[in-house]
Amino acid sequence: MSEERPELPDPQALVDSRWDADEREDVASYLSHGTVTRACMGFSACRICGLSRNEGLEFTDGVFLWPQGLAHYVSEHSVRLPPDIVAHARQRLQEIESAIVDESWWCEATSM
Repeated sequence: MSEERPELPDPQALVDSRWDADEREDVASYLSHGTVTRACMGFSACRICGLSRNEGLEFTDGVFLWPQGLAHYVSEHSVRLPPDIVAHARQRLQEIESAIVDESWWCEATSM
């Protein structure tokens, strides 16, 4: 439980050491990127290891909003997120990876 936000869960209680490593890294990679919606001054220490400085940005993908440090919790400590968030992140990654890239506009712009 967070001292500043007691309504939030304790990340230690969400650790799942059996979580598939590939799926976990997919989710962590997705969480490492997003559109910055807010920047707060300072940082917060990881509430599990105390070593990582989780910077004060918040990201969104237009559906979910998450703190920048969430990727650290997922990647380094196997903090498992709810199934709908995991499914959403993996689906979005799949859509991005399978997207057809149209570079014709770039070729046309550089030939001017």
